[in-house]
Amino acid sequence: MHSANSEPARFTVGLFSLRGYLHSAYREAGVSVKDLASYRNLVAFLFASPASLILGLVCSCLLPYLCWQASGDNLFELLFFVSLLIGALRLCTLVRYHSRDHTGEDEATTRCWDREFVLGATAMSAALGATGYFAIAETASASVHLTIVAYNVALASAYVARNAARPKFVLVQILTIMAPFCLALMGSGDRYYNYVGLSGILFIAGNGVVAWSVHRNLVALIEAKKTADRLSSQLHLQNLTLDAAINTMPHGLAMFDENLDLAVANEQHYSLFSLREPSIQKTFAATERHLVKSRLISRADALSLFHACQVSLKERRPSNIELVTYSGMNLVVSFTPALEGGVLMLTENATERRTVEAKIERLARFDILTGLPNRHEFGLRLSRAFDALAGGGPAFAVFYVDLDGFKRVNDTLGHEIGDELLVEVSKRLHRKKETEAIISRLAGDEFAAIHLVSHPDATLSIAQEITSALKEPFSLGNNTVRISASIGIAFAPLHATTPEAVLRHADIALYRAKASGRGSTVIYDESMAAELNERVSLEADLAAAAAESAFELHYQPIYDLATGKAVSYEALMRWRHPTRGYVSPSTFIPIAEQTGRIEQLGCFAIRQACADAASWRDDTSVCVNVSVLQFRNPGVLMQCVESALASTGLDPRRLTLEITESLFIDEFESTLGTIERLKALGIKFSLDDFGTGYSSLSNLSRLPLSIVKIDQSLSRDITFNTTSYAVVEAVCSLAKRIDMIVVVEGIETQAQKLAIQSLGADRGQGWLFGKPEPARHISEQQRRAA
Repeated sequence: MHSANSEPARFTVGLFSLRGYLHSAYREAGVSVKDLASYRNLVAFLFASPASLILGLVCSCLLPYLCWQASGDNLFELLFFVSLLIGALRLCTLVRYHSRDHTGEDEATTRCWDREFVLGATAMSAALGATGYFAIAETASASVHLTIVAYNVALASAYVARNAARPKFVLVQILTIMAPFCLALMGSGDRYYNYVGLSGILFIAGNGVVAWSVHRNLVALIEAKKTADRLSSQLHLQNLTLDAAINTMPHGLAMFDENLDLAVANEQHYSLFSLREPSIQKTFAATERHLVKSRLISRADALSLFHACQVSLKERRPSNIELVTYSGMNLVVSFTPALEGGVLMLTENATERRTVEAKIERLARFDILTGLPNRHEFGLRLSRAFDALAGGGPAFAVFYVDLDGFKRVNDTLGHEIGDELLVEVSKRLHRKKETEAIISRLAGDEFAAIHLVSHPDATLSIAQEITSALKEPFSLGNNTVRISASIGIAFAPLHATTPEAVLRHADIALYRAKASGRGSTVIYDESMAAELNERVSLEADLAAAAAESAFELHYQPIYDLATGKAVSYEALMRWRHPTRGYVSPSTFIPIAEQTGRIEQLGCFAIRQACADAASWRDDTSVCVNVSVLQFRNPGVLMQCVESALASTGLDPRRLTLEITESLFIDEFESTLGTIERLKALGIKFSLDDFGTGYSSLSNLSRLPLSIVKIDQSLSRDITFNTTSYAVVEAVCSLAKRIDMIVVVEGIETQAQKLAIQSLGADRGQGWLFGKPEPARHISEQQRRAA
């Protein structure tokens, strides 16, 4: 059943008809792929089963051998050796592939393995196809035909299963092995064989469909594996991130299930409770026993901890508890119900936070510098003292203490020395207080105290101890500082029934004490409140008067005792109040100094005095008093004097500024510099009120002065008081030697005038020579005299 003349030609035509499929398959093996990992997996699938591949090669070589033995045809011998050669080459490819690691292999290398496999398998399929064709076309052996049919169908079916990773290649393999075989059957001339050949075509088509289906499943499997690997990697990364987050969080974290078995815990949880994970049973009860046994917390605290956990577990609501360990650690433990049952336990080491909170609370209640209760804390304790008083407790006195001279220390020696002084003052106050007394620093150099005494004599005794203690020198580094203290006292309930009132009344008493002189103590009485109200009203009126320029200057003459002529006039400020009439300078000048308005009034006096003096005779000068406070802002004072001289055209030599010696006591160097700059303009300086306060003959020689004015307290009784007489004589004698002019104030009688004149005084001032009067009167007098 063969046709020897036509079959070889048909076989050749059949082989060429497969060229398109072969070309397509090879091209597929060489195409670029977007997903290199998937491509590597598909190629790996081709080499995945070495055993099945080797068995297939054995069968492929055995088929031409059996046909050779059955027919004796040398053509089958040739095909046998060709198959052996192809099989050997494919085995080499297989061994080489499995001897290498293909992880991370590049696309070009993967494509080479793909092509090498496809070429080897296609060559083997072609050899099998040729064997099948010639077995049908060239032999009449039924055994050979049966063998060919069995082998080709079996091998073709095997290709579908093992090479489904490359479906086009599977189709090429099936075509190369089955197409020649089918062509031979259909060209045999036997109808039965023709049917078998047609069936072979259907077999080819069916296996092609199966190959594509298996390929799709394989690709889906690979994609699913990739997705699973990606998800697994992401989950692993998330777990690592979660573990890192849990283990690096500052709080201890533990989760217990509904049976209170430990499900998860971080390192901080084990550390806070001194637990060792391998050696502790993972239950809440075991943890609780360990905490008590290791003496971390007490049994009572352990029971409270368990109760808080049970509340959260059974009642499904948050609960918390704060524990203090035996080592002093503060632990805040919070329990929160978990959604899936059980509880989440969060433990915070609040030791540092509690320490910070305690520090903040202390800062809010106590003075940082001295450690004494601050104003807020003093107010609270004062309120408690009144609460106790309402409940039958003892009466008490409130002391309001203000340091005299503290500002001078702060300004001259610096704030550091000032702070040291406040600390030392607080120590002395603390040493002098009674056992139950409360000492507080209210602000700056103001202190307050509560003493459980109600009798004025006992209170004054305590105040005397305080003032005596504070008068003692303070050794601060290389400096020795002396201050004093003024004290105002108010009693509760005698003077007030509320904390605010008693402190206010003590402050009013302090104001009176400071007005009485340094180191004074005053107990509050009702009249002081009225005086304070009067002062407050006067302060408001003074502010309005300053804004409206409601002040004027009067001038008192200063006479030359030798010529009997007025050579100068002292400017004296007057305030005509709309309802009070003239207000004494001794009343409103201190208020102006205390309220900060003295600079405004002082500049007004200088400008107005210069303007008035400019209209007088050239041989008369004007004297203007300058406050100590004006020298504390030398720039403003200099500008005021310069602008007054420039605007009025007054010769600077006709302007004399009167100062007191207290100016040099507080700030000698800075004051001296300001005076020297003013003297450079041509202005003269006069020392006023000599003989009072800090006056000393030794100071006259070192001060840059032109005139010294002896206070009226010495001139008033000069005619009968030998001491006053001697002082005036000494001043006049010293002034002559240092070329200073002596002016004696308060001359009211001819006898006083003769006395001071005999002692060498140059000039006199007082009612004997003339009372203060407006500037226009002086101008009129000078015109008449001319």
